[in-house]
Amino acid sequence: MKDKVGIILGSGLSSFSDLLTESKVLYSDEESFHKMKILTGKISGREVVIFAGRRHLYEGYSKEKILEFIDIANDHGVKLLIISNAAGGLNSNFKVSDLMLITSHLNFLKKNFIVSPNQIRYDNELSEKLLKIALSKKINLRKGTYCCLSGPNYETRSEITYLKKFGIDAVGMSTIPEVLYASEKGIKTIAISCITNLLSASGIEITDHSEVVEAGRSAFKNFTEIIISIIENSNSLIQKNNSVN
Repeated sequence: MKDKVGIILGSGLSSFSDLLTESKVLYSDEESFHKMKILTGKISGREVVIFAGRRHLYEGYSKEKILEFIDIANDHGVKLLIISNAAGGLNSNFKVSDLMLITSHLNFLKKNFIVSPNQIRYDNELSEKLLKIALSKKINLRKGTYCCLSGPNYETRSEITYLKKFGIDAVGMSTIPEVLYASEKGIKTIAISCITNLLSASGIEITDHSEVVEAGRSAFKNFTEIIISIIENSNSLIQKNNSVN
């Protein structure tokens, strides 16, 4: 089976699947909150599997259901998985619609998602290559530490203060379980956050889901350029040393 690229699309980024040629729908659930869909097809001549929408712990799904997309990706020969999400920005240098490459994480879902005791590390060499790709496209791809919380509530002022104290750059409610499980399966992963709102302990702003989706749409052009570049360079990325992920 030929190696494929998989893409999990976060809120506001689902229209990326419209770029598929020779597309085929494997699964669709239009009744779910995040309107999940799995498609196969080609982008830039490369076979890809796209997961639009995802399941979250706060929706009441089991661990197995939340991680099912990774099993499906593995069954379809995905060797490089791009995982995206919508996240709140804590770094004061960030702005809405920025894209951030996740280079480390803080995981508050450990008790719900027990994984192999092997140390999970992020591939610095792969990260630097992606940053160079972004620079060549004149896209300011940020990098930083992502915190995964259970949700479904957005963060309180006290939580924002706490997370900033520990150097967290962005926070959300997904992605890390998928990164960890994909690593167990031997799938190389790239995780990217779309900064959909900015979090401040002194602010009074209230964010709703529609704003998150709109910010994702605003980031769509840059997101598309970076993802297509990753797909086009996927052979060299997949063939890199698989000892870190």
